[in-house]
Order: sequence, then structure tokens, then C-alpha cells
Amino acid sequence: MRRANFLMLALMLAAGIFTSCGSNESQDKEKARYVKSTEILPADNNNKLIYNGIVKERRQVTLSFKVGGPVQELLVDAGDYVQQGQVLARIDKRDYNIQVQATEARYTQTKAEYERYQKLYERKKLPKNTLDQLKAGYLMAKSQYDAAINALADTDLKAPFSGYVDKKMIENFETVGAGQPIVELLDFSDLEIVVSIPEGHINEMNDIAQITCDIRNANQFDVPAKVKSLSKKTGDDHMFEAKILLETENLEHIKPGMVAKVKVLQDSSCKESMLVPVESVFAEAGKKYIWLITSNATVKKQEVSVLKVQGNGLIEIKSNIKAGQQVVTAGVHTLIENQEVKVLPKKSETNIGGLL
Repeated sequence: MRRANFLMLALMLAAGIFTSCGSNESQDKEKARYVKSTEILPADNNNKLIYNGIVKERRQVTLSFKVGGPVQELLVDAGDYVQQGQVLARIDKRDYNIQVQATEARYTQTKAEYERYQKLYERKKLPKNTLDQLKAGYLMAKSQYDAAINALADTDLKAPFSGYVDKKMIENFETVGAGQPIVELLDFSDLEIVVSIPEGHINEMNDIAQITCDIRNANQFDVPAKVKSLSKKTGDDHMFEAKILLETENLEHIKPGMVAKVKVLQDSSCKESMLVPVESVFAEAGKKYIWLITSNATVKKQEVSVLKVQGNGLIEIKSNIKAGQQVVTAGVHTLIENQEVKVLPKKSETNIGGLL
């Protein structure tokens, strides 16, 4: 009897211990966790990129003669505007005229001989190899004559496009060689802005809704523009070069060398896209989620689609969420669905160390 009472007492004590443990575990599970949070932002408020650049002319070309000789006329000065096809300089044509006359005489002679002997060949009075030799001599004389005519034409240096003479490299009456720089010509028919793009932004330049430029010294603002080209490789400064073409006819006051501000408005992937910190997104079973903080101070797991990572520590997502909702930014891997949370207050800039 005494032994039975002892066993009964032992069982009662064990049951009390297990009941106490179960109660503590339940309390621990329901205990609120401290988390950091931030507001979800609309993507439209953060899709503008701004770069500084320099206005450049469409092209800058150094012109030279294809032939050499003494310059007889230098017809332009730096700053002159010239039309396409206008003669800029002339080389003395005397020797080139003589060459044309000499090659023309040779060409005329060989042509007449070839035509005469061709008739003999047609009457079977001349072997084929003799006619072939005459034909080769005739064609060589013709090519020399054509080359002399081209050389004579090349004694005139003409503008390949309309533009401004930036500088001249020689003076009148100098003797120049073929390929020697004579004048530098600038094409102002289009103006472009050259900017440097960080590697973190280069892929975003492919999704652009609008580009506008401000050239303050020309008193031109919100000038429409478009991307003309993007370099495929970084330079020595580890930046990509982008050329932005100005789309306006009012270029009178815009000059190469002016500083410009380029404003790039990115094309949002969808109107419902939002921005959250990168650290708030976590993966689970091959899908992406965030923790939303509800009005009851609990967390709710929300599936999201990642659109692209911004260069400022934010990630653009698409989901059934709204701007202004609170999202957990720290401790996302330790939470469970419907868990109660307490949001840690943000430290004030004047509360150094969080002591106040």
C-alpha cells in the first residue's frame, strides 16, 4: 500500500513537470520578436538617374590632300563656315596637267593600235597572243590616264560635309605631302553629350522611358534626347561611355565643350512595381518572399517577383502590395507566419549610441 502511494506521487510530479515545460515552450513560441522595418516605396519615385556630361560636335575630321605639291590657294580661316563640296585649298595644277596630257596621248595611241589589230584578228590575219599583248598595253595606258585625271581632281581639297573650320595646320604657298593634315572641320549638324556611366547602371540604360538635358550656360532646359551609342567595354576609369543625341533644331546657343546635365527617366517594368531593401527579400522553396507587418503587429509572408536590382541598395519587385506598408528588413530568416513582432525604433542622428 505504501509502495502504491509512492508511485502515485511520482507520477503526479512528472505530470506537473511536463505541463510546466509545455507551457514554457508555448510562451517562447508566442513571444514577440524585435525586428527592423521600413516603408515600401513606389518605383516611380526612384527611377530617375542624373549624369553630368560634355557637349560634343557630331564629328571632327582632319582633312588632307590625296596628292602632294605646293599649295597655291588656302581659301579658309579658322572659324569659317563652309558648305559641303566647297573648295578649301588648291595645289598647283601645272605638273598634274602635264601628266594628264602625257597619259592621254599614250592612251589614245594604244587604243587606236588595239582597235586596228583587232580587225586583223577578226579576219584571221593576227595570232591571238599578239592581240592579247596589245590589249594589255591598251588597258594599262587607260588606267594611267584615269589615274592622272583623278590626281588632277584631287588637287582641290573639298569639304566632305557642311561645318566650321576649327583650325588650319598650314599656311598658303607651303609644299605639302599626300596625307599631311591641312584643316580640321567640325560637323555641328547634330550635337551630342558624352557621359560616363557606372557599371552598376549600364544595364538600366536599355530600359529608358525619357531623356532630357539641361545646358545651363546656353539657357536650354529639358531638351529632349536619346541614346546614340553605348560602349561595350569600360575605359581606364572603369566607366562606360554613352553618347546622348540632342533631338532639337534649336542648337544656336549650344556649343561644344559646354557642361550638360542628363536626366534619364527609367521605364518602370509595371505600374505596380515597388522598391524594398535588398535584405528584406528572401528565398524559400525556389520562390521569393518578404515579411509584411500587419496592423495587428504580426508578420505575413508575401510572395514577390523580383524585377531588377537598383544601384542604391533597393530592389524592384512586383506583388499585391502597396506603397507605405511596412516590410521587415532584418531577421527575416527567424520569423514564422503570424508571429507577433515589435518594431525597433530608428536611431536619431542626435542620439549617438542609442543612449537616449
